[in-house]
Amino acid sequence: MQKNNISSNINPINKNIVALGATSLFTDFATEMILPLLPIFLDKFLHATKGQIGIIEGIAEFGVALLIAFSGFVSDRLGSRKKITIIGYGLSNLIKPFAFFASSSLMIGIVRLGDRIGKGIRTAPKDALISAFTIKKSSGYVFGFHQMMDSVGAVAGSFTAFLFLRFLGDTEMSFRIIFAVSLVPGIIALIILIFFVNDIVFEPSPPKSFRPSKLPREFYMLVVFQALFSLVAMNYSFMILKASNDGISIFMIPLAYAFYSVTQTIFVIPIGKMADKYGKATLLSVVYAAFGAGALMMASGLSLGSWIGFGIYGFFAGGFIALAKAIISDVISAQFKATAYGIYYVSIGLSTLISLVLAGIIWDKFGSDVLFIGIGCAAFILAFILFSFRGMFVKKQIM
Repeated sequence: MQKNNISSNINPINKNIVALGATSLFTDFATEMILPLLPIFLDKFLHATKGQIGIIEGIAEFGVALLIAFSGFVSDRLGSRKKITIIGYGLSNLIKPFAFFASSSLMIGIVRLGDRIGKGIRTAPKDALISAFTIKKSSGYVFGFHQMMDSVGAVAGSFTAFLFLRFLGDTEMSFRIIFAVSLVPGIIALIILIFFVNDIVFEPSPPKSFRPSKLPREFYMLVVFQALFSLVAMNYSFMILKASNDGISIFMIPLAYAFYSVTQTIFVIPIGKMADKYGKATLLSVVYAAFGAGALMMASGLSLGSWIGFGIYGFFAGGFIALAKAIISDVISAQFKATAYGIYYVSIGLSTLISLVLAGIIWDKFGSDVLFIGIGCAAFILAFILFSFRGMFVKKQIM
């Protein structure tokens, strides 16, 4: 397979961006067949507490963050991106079906951690690979496109899980069958990555050449805001449990999750285009506020509030990840992109670990309403602060 050199004259969406998007689509297809079901599986069939679920998710997210940093560091020094990306996607897609055999929350935790380790290995070099095929003026659009492909896969996976539960029933064996079938889209993702994505050859960063001072102030400002926000946010698992408590039946949970993914798919590219035009920091403050609104809707205790919350959360997710990646793509030089993505993800991962553990404890001790009202209010406060500081991002023209 012929390798390409980095070029500044690349169309906004080329065949490598499409192939990487398709790889993510089928990987998310496999992942989202399982992901919306795991909290229910842990709660209903393995009898885990909310605190245990929070610990499982928190450790998984922090593990992925540490490996993102390591793989990014290695990728920058190898002068190559694709090999590490293949290893990461391979681990994630091959370990998920082993949830079929899980008989305890510990076993689910191992599968979940293995999946996230795979994500940790691939994420920084994959993002750097996307960045290498992207021109700066279109970075918001390109990362938005990639996030959209993730979302399309998530919709397909969630809807497939819904169909299985609808026709097989919400029994424990139905859950396990879905876990096993997730192997199929995972294998398709690997085939696309191996045969249809070119590698990128670049000058490796010299050993011991990296110093924190080499990364610009705007990057560290982004890390601070995103880490603070991750401290007050919680992930999909608690939203799913809240929706289940508020009257959404088990077999409808994947459909609610699919609704979140559809909303993300609809908004992610418009958010990227608006960010390229009006400012990425400005749009990021808007998605912070959206998360706060979604959390308060879910705190209503009504099933309708949960449906609306999932929709708003989709809008939030469409911007939170893609905008941060686009900002990093804009302000970091080619030699240190993967390292920067690694530092970013470690910071977010540590914050997420703390957030999920605390969220589980708060739910067990004070109930879900206190948790969701608290994080909703905190999200609005951080949105206001980021909007107030948005002018400090102008220097590198990431506004």
